[in-house]
Amino acid sequence: MATLTIKAATFNTGVVMDFVGDELEKHGLSVDLHPEILIGVEEVFVNIAYYAYEPSQDGYVDLSVTINENAVIQFEDSGQPFNPLEGDAPDLDTPIMEREIGGLGIHFVKNMMDKVEYVYADGKNILTITKDVSKNAMSKQSKVN
Repeated sequence: MATLTIKAATFNTGVVMDFVGDELEKHGLSVDLHPEILIGVEEVFVNIAYYAYEPSQDGYVDLSVTINENAVIQFEDSGQPFNPLEGDAPDLDTPIMEREIGGLGIHFVKNMMDKVEYVYADGKNILTITKDVSKNAMSKQSKVN
């Protein structure tokens, strides 16, 4: 398991994406899986950066990546308790200019990942996203070897 603790700020999004991307590469995951996983990571991290902490409060995110038959990325923050899975699904049939703001990003995460779980424990929001990588684990380059 690889871990990273980083300030919950949007300017750190690239660092988070590089950290997770490096782990995916290190474990030889097919590049076909990278976009879905990285979109999920970006969406979750940016939401934490924007909403978890009061504007005047510095906060941090503990990120862990475990890769075996699944890619499991866990985000922990000590910000305001918030379960993003409890919100209503966005109404995709309503014209875009008439839709409520919010909810679309977590909708994408829930649809791209195989499992999304949230718990609030010990004063922390813990969101875990999981992608099954067992069927497509090896990169094309690794398959040739």
